[in-house]
Amino acid sequence: MCVAAGGAIAEPCVVTMRFEHVFGDQPLRLNDVSHRTSGGNIVSVSRLSYLISRVKLIGADGFASASTEVVGFIDAEHDRLDFELGAVEAGNFVAIEFDVGLPPDINHSDPSRYGPADALNPFLNGLHWSWQGGYVFLAIEGRYVLPADALGGYSYHIATDRHLMKVRLDGPFTVERSGSISVQFDVQRVFDGEQAVTISRTRGFDSTHSGKDDLLAGMLASNIARAFSLKGVSAEVVTTKTPAAPIAPPAGTHRTALRIPEGFGEPALPPDNPLTVEGVELGKKLFFEKKLSAGDVQSCADCHHPAAAFSDPGKVFSTGVDGLSGRRNAMPLFNLAWMTSMTWDGKRTRIRDQALAPIQDEREMHLPLGAAVAKLAAESGYQAAFDRAFGSPGVDAERLGLALEQYLLTIVSGDSKFDRAMREEDRLTPLEQRGLDLFVLEFDPARGQLGADCFHCHGNELFTNNQFRNNGIDSSFADPGRQGVTGKSSDAGKFKVPSLRNVELTGPYMHDGRFATLEEVIDHYADGVRSSETLDPNISKHPDGGLALTCEDRRALVAFLKTLTDPKFRDSD
Repeated sequence: MCVAAGGAIAEPCVVTMRFEHVFGDQPLRLNDVSHRTSGGNIVSVSRLSYLISRVKLIGADGFASASTEVVGFIDAEHDRLDFELGAVEAGNFVAIEFDVGLPPDINHSDPSRYGPADALNPFLNGLHWSWQGGYVFLAIEGRYVLPADALGGYSYHIATDRHLMKVRLDGPFTVERSGSISVQFDVQRVFDGEQAVTISRTRGFDSTHSGKDDLLAGMLASNIARAFSLKGVSAEVVTTKTPAAPIAPPAGTHRTALRIPEGFGEPALPPDNPLTVEGVELGKKLFFEKKLSAGDVQSCADCHHPAAAFSDPGKVFSTGVDGLSGRRNAMPLFNLAWMTSMTWDGKRTRIRDQALAPIQDEREMHLPLGAAVAKLAAESGYQAAFDRAFGSPGVDAERLGLALEQYLLTIVSGDSKFDRAMREEDRLTPLEQRGLDLFVLEFDPARGQLGADCFHCHGNELFTNNQFRNNGIDSSFADPGRQGVTGKSSDAGKFKVPSLRNVELTGPYMHDGRFATLEEVIDHYADGVRSSETLDPNISKHPDGGLALTCEDRRALVAFLKTLTDPKFRDSD
């Protein structure tokens, strides 16, 4: 049992496992190209994420006195550094054991069965290989200095059952009260372990995806398993976030279920805004309501057309009520229930906040929220609709945002030709299949793989990793992108990775709409990438000449991308 304050006996100890990342004798500095390896590389780390499973506390008799089936997800980039092991009996222990990675039964389980807050939810951890199967156990990516002070990129993804990494850290240590077990991960040892790794493009040592005969993956796995050390046990209790409990739907409303496509998994819906028939109906009406703009001339749907996957087709920038152009290309609106942020720079994380912003923006609908609410409140029809949706009288800005959010959450895309082919209800043509093969294959000439490397950012059911990346369209940045939100120089030129679903319908492309066609987009990735300090490592690891994509390869990629079109959007009104 766990010792409580004053020595009283309490319930079993609640223990958290915490991870600290260092590079040698210094704290790990993300995105800083200054860490030196013994192999002569100067490197940065931009991504470090991994899965921890089968944690065991080993007693003096050599047997596990405490163990847990909890899986932890650690992500240095997003400051996710601990997870709760749960209840542990107090005692003296000689070691702690854990795996970096997942046992086969979990590794090959259905990822859509895990809830939105579960460490194994693929949209949370970004470590599942979608239709390729299985999880990445550990991903580490970054930049390294090339000759003449240029920067290359490395991308190490350790995966597959044979690379499960087993760690044992000897104590002794004692758990006598709730607190945390601190573990240190020395990232330098990933490169400088028993099998030293010198990053080299010519040897193929700048990337690995743990292929069958990939020597590098085995070397890295061995190094990683020896890179952890036990720092100690602390009585400090780490408070983990508990998701808010959903509230009940308003009185008199009827709950409606979100349609979840096969394989998508449950999204983290806002707990304070339950979906109801009445709320969604009101939100849809508001989405098409021109009274939400100055002069009653423009609705949300005028820049987010249902027949173009709720994008503004053919427009580089949308035009507002006063004839002013927007500053960025209008993003499509679908599968927002699974998105973690809105807009190209992620300025807003709630749909309700984003839905209200264009109403007030001087370049868009240009109407103060108070004026918009007054227009709606003056109409008996809207008064009744708000009453039905929220169970009580009242028209206000908060309810306006909530209703729009409910409708936008229900716009789901998951029934394209690609989806039907995965369900064996349809078949891809040979050209489309070739495009898919290129899409999910890494460009790795040293190992004879000449793919298009698309899956790093677009390799799950959403076809976006929900992250912010610099994809090399510029070497200097008129628009700072994500940096404008975070203030970090390491975010310069990074924009949200858009979903490729319905991409056939949503051109022009990129945040500034510079590419008119999908062919131009593929040409960019093939041989038009521009280097900069924040260029994504999965792109910067490519040779200066770009990808070796033939004309037929490029045609195949376009053909595959068109299989991601959901016909209900093309045919909607």
